Amino acid sequence: MLAMISSMVPAFGNVHVVLNSANSDEKNYQHLQDIMPSDSDGNVRFFTSLSAAYDACESNNNDIILLDGNSSHSLTTGIAWTKNRIHVIGMDGGDRLVQQGAKVQNAATDATAYVIKVTGVRNSFRNIKFIQASTVATALHVLEEGGEGNLYKNCTFTFGVVDNLDLTTATEVLCGSDSATFSKCLFGTETLLTSAARAVFTIDQVTASQEFKSNILEDCIWMISSSSATALLLKVAANTDVLFTNLFVRPTFMASVDSAGGAALTNAAASAASLVKGTLNFANPNVFNCTNFMVTADNAQITGPVPTAATTGIGVTPA
Repeated sequence: MLAMISSMVPAFGNVHVVLNSANSDEKNYQHLQDIMPSDSDGNVRFFTSLSAAYDACESNNNDIILLDGNSSHSLTTGIAWTKNRIHVIGMDGGDRLVQQGAKVQNAATDATAYVIKVTGVRNSFRNIKFIQASTVATALHVLEEGGEGNLYKNCTFTFGVVDNLDLTTATEVLCGSDSATFSKCLFGTETLLTSAARAVFTIDQVTASQEFKSNILEDCIWMISSSSATALLLKVAANTDVLFTNLFVRPTFMASVDSAGGAALTNAAASAASLVKGTLNFANPNVFNCTNFMVTADNAQITGPVPTAATTGIGVTPA
């Protein structure tokens, strides 16, 4: 286990393991409980909640949290992640682009706007599915990102209930990150029907006066099933929300056309009018079941095999 950790975080601090108490009958639970007793200083290393493990972490110590990949890790309320350099690893074998085994979701009665709000520095999250499961009207986001230099790899951000998907303010990710890395992440779902002109990924300030800047999103997927053709997969909230360069490498935008009511979208993405502070750069985008790639394309650039304005990367029916 330590070899696995060191391959991802070579110099690490304390190691905390989180398992769901409902799985106490499993040998894996018993084994990890045996090998992770409290240390010589009395510090607990085995937890049954992510919130408790986070509280036990020391900021800037490169502490590790290992999440069991067998079942969901429930939160009573969303976590405000203000600490720095904590690394969370889902123990499901890794490399999944969808349906990660380590799931983190909040309670159905949670009135917090988010499942997790990250404003800390240089944290990392790997192999985790974050689920917004609250039915309360204020539960509008899965991730709010307003930190610096954070990493998300092989993570999914999705709603688990349909209650708020009829609200234009609901968005899986509210992103105002500084120099974040998103690698092989999935935003949205095709299994729940959106009925409002909402966006899956909204670029907006989360930390006051901090724009979405210097970010790199690599091989990520945006997905939605929507009965509203004016829904978006990615949107810039305002022309004050982007700074410097932001690179999207091989992004894939998909609208599901399905028997549950999912229809094609008019546009996959939208910039903001008069956006001059920074740029959105899309390298080889792939767009499916959308008429256009982007509307209001101020300060957005795209490259691809046929870089023709709005229709670059649009999937076509093969003849």
